[in-house]
Amino acid sequence: MTKITPLIICGGNGTRLWPISRKHSPKQFQRIGGEGTMTFFQTAVQRHRGDVFTDPVIVTGRIHEGTVRKQLQEMQVKARIICEPMGRNTGPAVLAAAEVMLAEEPDTIFVVVPADHVIEGDLGAPMGACIAACQDGKIVTFGIAPRYPESGFGYIVDAGPMGEDPFVRQVGSFVEKPCVEDAEALIATGTAYWASGISMFSARTIQSEYRKFDPVTSDHVVASVLNGDQQDGTLYLEAEAFEQSASHPTESAVFERTDRIAFAPLDVTWDDVGSWKAMYGISNADKDGNVLQGNVIAHEANNTMVRADSRLVSVVGLSDIIVIDTADALLVARMDDTQNVKAIVDELKRTNRPESERHHEAKPAMVPMVDAQIVSQFAPNENYQVGAAEIGVGSTLTIEPGDARQALVVRGRVHATGSTWQKSTGEGGRVYADPDAPVVITNLSDEPAELLFVTLASPDFQPKSRQVANG
Repeated sequence: MTKITPLIICGGNGTRLWPISRKHSPKQFQRIGGEGTMTFFQTAVQRHRGDVFTDPVIVTGRIHEGTVRKQLQEMQVKARIICEPMGRNTGPAVLAAAEVMLAEEPDTIFVVVPADHVIEGDLGAPMGACIAACQDGKIVTFGIAPRYPESGFGYIVDAGPMGEDPFVRQVGSFVEKPCVEDAEALIATGTAYWASGISMFSARTIQSEYRKFDPVTSDHVVASVLNGDQQDGTLYLEAEAFEQSASHPTESAVFERTDRIAFAPLDVTWDDVGSWKAMYGISNADKDGNVLQGNVIAHEANNTMVRADSRLVSVVGLSDIIVIDTADALLVARMDDTQNVKAIVDELKRTNRPESERHHEAKPAMVPMVDAQIVSQFAPNENYQVGAAEIGVGSTLTIEPGDARQALVVRGRVHATGSTWQKSTGEGGRVYADPDAPVVITNLSDEPAELLFVTLASPDFQPKSRQVANG
């Protein structure tokens, strides 16, 4: 029996779900219902387990590799991981996965799965019904019967059966985010479906169509795969070639241009959860219409969502309000204005505020030294101080510019980004301060990374102790 390989794309920043979702810890890796629930990414993996599916292929950014590995371990799921050096939209990501799998299993059938949607219902049966069409060279896009005229979604227009197969159908047209009036008119025809972002095809077909419509990008992606670096089961795509690929989604790069496109409906509950209002809509509310997650006390509140990640949050007399509290940022918004949260993130980026990119950072602190041999290389004296820090999975630590400091990786793997450079290194590797900009060190491991810091002392430094000091 031919099986389907889930191809899960973990890109995007999910800025409308700030302050939970940020560049270094985006929406797909956040828990849907707070502590103790699965993340968006984990639910995407879980939906595509069973007899009809193989182990998944995951395409993600290098800085998210550790988070992906940890969340897969929590589910006891094995996966092939491909790391992009930078985001180039879904087209190059999908093509890279196809090139990798064609070298190993030429008959691979992919279903491309967004990592940040919420879907409830049977996917195995309808996708299994599309295998034959994909083997015949079709590219199947899946649609959802619309519940209301949404202007923020794309639409697929059904043009009737394709041959003798009643399930796989012809695509009349794609309509990208119509205004509400046009969406109403589309729905009134009874032939329009929300574009789910889910598609299915053979690796051979997507490779062939990409070569036809964008041979330059195809060549660059092939080079990035062939010249990539394979480590511990992860393929790191070569950066120079990958960066030259055109940054387009598969929809505009191939789907809207090919004569192989087809359509199939999905009878499921679907939401792309593009705002906090949408998150409220998919959550279980109490008798007053409130969604309360974390340490929350609500009094005379209704139709309100409060999420507390780090402390007690109490609300009184609120109605139709969103309150999201994290360790370093607080969001309060009217329910109907939550689509505008992106404007806050844009302002944070404009003013170079770190809250747009990452959560509260780790700081160098006293922790037990785990490798006496390494520590012995840096016995403290009058000329420098030695300290250590632990960086959580997917978390970061910053070395400020001007610090006469270097970090030695004691355990794990990290990625460092300076003013005009970046590097990844493992145990025994070093990262140096950058005189021109902060150096952001991200943990790439699936467990906490441990770093040993050496800070050169100023000329008037007088050590108080021969013991290891804070770095």
